[in-house]
Amino acid sequence: MASERPTPPVARPVVHRDVVCPFCGLGCDDLTVEEEPPATLAVRSTDCPVARERFSRTPSAEPPRVAGVAVPLAEAVEAAAAVLAAAQAPLGAGLGTDVDGARAALSLAERLGAVVDHALSDGLYRNLAVLQRTGWIATTLAELRNRCDLLLVAGPDPAGLPPRLFERWVAPTPAFQTPPSREGVFLCGEPLDATRTALSRIPVTVLPGDPAKIGDAAAALAAALAEPSRVSGAAGIAAGDIAVLAERLRKARYAVVAWAAAAFASPHADLTVERLVGLVRDANRHTRCAGLPLAGYDNVVGVNQVCTWRFGVPLRTSLAGGVPLHDPHRFAWMRYADVADTVVWVSAFRPEVPTFSAGQTVVALAPPGTVFTDEPAVFIPIGTPGIDHPAQVFRSDTVVALRARGLIDRGLPDGATVLKAIATALPQEAPAC
Repeated sequence: MASERPTPPVARPVVHRDVVCPFCGLGCDDLTVEEEPPATLAVRSTDCPVARERFSRTPSAEPPRVAGVAVPLAEAVEAAAAVLAAAQAPLGAGLGTDVDGARAALSLAERLGAVVDHALSDGLYRNLAVLQRTGWIATTLAELRNRCDLLLVAGPDPAGLPPRLFERWVAPTPAFQTPPSREGVFLCGEPLDATRTALSRIPVTVLPGDPAKIGDAAAALAAALAEPSRVSGAAGIAAGDIAVLAERLRKARYAVVAWAAAAFASPHADLTVERLVGLVRDANRHTRCAGLPLAGYDNVVGVNQVCTWRFGVPLRTSLAGGVPLHDPHRFAWMRYADVADTVVWVSAFRPEVPTFSAGQTVVALAPPGTVFTDEPAVFIPIGTPGIDHPAQVFRSDTVVALRARGLIDRGLPDGATVLKAIATALPQEAPAC
């Protein structure tokens, strides 16, 4: 009688615990991610749409391409260097990368004399414009969780951008002090269903005014704080509701005003931010109050931090004249792209890339599977920080750099390695006479 063959064991997925999510500005570090061979990832611990969608994007590696033809990495690096050496008005943009990738990208841009900007800097600069003009009083996510007793959310629900904001930083019990009573107010915006669920145990008031007039509501609230007897309505919110909210602000122990400037629809959104910053300042005449500006997809905060360390000025800067020239209007990447002849586009976190102008030479570093409207001069597939290789990314509140570990090996180089190789392959500058 023939012996039966043993049944091969069923391969179980590899489970990665306490994984850092590098994709949005919250930097959640509590994810459980399952890895199915050969390189498929699935988030099991949260319904966060950003984490679930981004971690699942793990197509197989593909070779670099030069003019649409597959080539070895070394040949693609040489081709990229040749293209960039001939550039007259280069632009380093996208810049969706980790801290090491940002260092390498900015070093390459300095060699080229390029303009540098992040693809998602619009929301960041609506905030920075106000910080540069007036300064502000800002807090951190940890302070929000541990001290805030009144959270005033101005404008559209920020959880549309960092989805787990309320779940992670508002609903949990404070970590190191007696839990304060806590309530939330939504000013000129409706909470999303997920937000209502996360805040189910916290009293929430909604004042659904005109989202395009958030600044008017903030100004009316500041005026009510200064002169309670002269209260007026604004943005479709009744004067009585403004008066009640002003009184709640006065009595709060630690109020936080939070906003996501990228979600503001008004044409001069920085002026809306300025009104909110003014409200925070005026509230501090009566109690302790701080602002919480939220931004941070694709490590935009971290890349801006690196640029400021390196050059003493933030992004939207030209490195062409020997001295960094910062101009947030002139050197916004979408505006400067109209005059740039060559673009280095770095997008390690996502495969979406813009359509570039006809006749523009493009060197693209992006994940495998990236689809281009027009084939770039050079395309080098790179790994995703926090998936293919370890990485450091900054949280939205700018005070914490989180270390994400690599989870899988698809044989993809990291962005920093490729950018350094391109810089090394550039022709050496002639020595001074």
